[in-house]
Amino acid sequence: MKVSVFALGRTGLPLSLICADRGFDVTGVDINEELVREIKSGKLPFYEPGMKELLDRHLGKKFIPTTKITEDVKNSEYFVIAIGTKFSRYPERGSLTNLYTVVDKLIEIGVKDKTLIFRVTLPIGTTDKIKEKIEETGLTEGKDFFLAFVPERLMEGKAIEEEKNLPKVIGCYNDKSFEKVKKFFEKIGGEIVRASNPKVAEAVKLVDNSWRNMRFAFANEIAFLSDANGLNAIEILKAANKGYERNDIPMPGPVSGYCLGKDPYLLETAFDKVIVRGFNSVWFEARRANDWLCKKIVEEVKGEKVLVAGLSFKQDIDDFRNSHSIDIIELLLSEDFTVIVSDPYMDKTVYTKLPPHIEKNVQKMSYKDALGKADTVIIATAHKEYKNVDVKELAKAIKRGTKIIDLWNIYEGKIEDFKDINYVGFGRGDLR
Repeated sequence: MKVSVFALGRTGLPLSLICADRGFDVTGVDINEELVREIKSGKLPFYEPGMKELLDRHLGKKFIPTTKITEDVKNSEYFVIAIGTKFSRYPERGSLTNLYTVVDKLIEIGVKDKTLIFRVTLPIGTTDKIKEKIEETGLTEGKDFFLAFVPERLMEGKAIEEEKNLPKVIGCYNDKSFEKVKKFFEKIGGEIVRASNPKVAEAVKLVDNSWRNMRFAFANEIAFLSDANGLNAIEILKAANKGYERNDIPMPGPVSGYCLGKDPYLLETAFDKVIVRGFNSVWFEARRANDWLCKKIVEEVKGEKVLVAGLSFKQDIDDFRNSHSIDIIELLLSEDFTVIVSDPYMDKTVYTKLPPHIEKNVQKMSYKDALGKADTVIIATAHKEYKNVDVKELAKAIKRGTKIIDLWNIYEGKIEDFKDINYVGFGRGDLR
């Protein structure tokens, strides 16, 4: 069975390799020539446990990466579209230009008798518009072609494992399309969950991430409250959770990333008709609260030189997209601070390159080298490299009078008593 996967990013590449491992003949299509060249050479454009083994096993055999629409693509039974959508903050609408470019290309090469599976994050109702666009060519969905939206809900760092095991929510218009998509995902793995239509499945993805964003925002609001009132949010939340099953409140910290950073805003575009009541949704305000943390932290900075330690949105992950660290850096640069950046994953993959407007205005250094130059150190991501450092050596490396703003409290109880170091942690009650 032939499958073509469009876009070999953090969704498309793991899925392509799992499909190959399940016996499909897979063509992976991406317009990024450098990316495809790297994959063809046997190198991964990002790290996921278990993915290199699959690439080594199937590259050039069951999996062929390409930038072109080959005969294998045209002859595929399944088209899986995994192209990302542009980030935007409500009320701005994200651009779907790249997505519709792919749709136009599929219409051009022919979708008759094909099954189209969309595994992207979309505003609610987008699959309906795609269906209408294709049907304008004279084809009928469910008869001439088959369409589904199946949300991708993978956690970076566990993509291979979760793609094989997570439930697949399949949103189709009719039984015939559902059976074709079900046949595909039964080979991939995970329980099959049928949604009554694609709109429901589109909402599932946005609701998932908006709910998680709200949980973290609640913890951060308690941290803001604690800092304003001289309380320790970590103590409060641990005590509130202890032995009390009805509570599962997370610890505070920055909330960002490619999905959590944008999906609440995407969901808000479907809430427009409710906003006539005079106020936005709770998930929208939660996202705004999480975004506000960056401004709050910049207000805490002292001196002229600032080290932002950790640029990934999440610890030990090679992905700078929509990271809170990038927002913090942009704010620092706008206020004319000298900014030093450090991250163990910097420039190692296509996902860990700084945007050009930041790249040319910051200094890159190793963590230990940068410690001796900064007036303020912001621990923005709790990478193992920072957690595992010998705090006594760290204290020796930092110059006297340095302020450490620890957004993850990784040095709590370890460094605050060192002389000549002003150590504060988010939510401990010692931020202004």
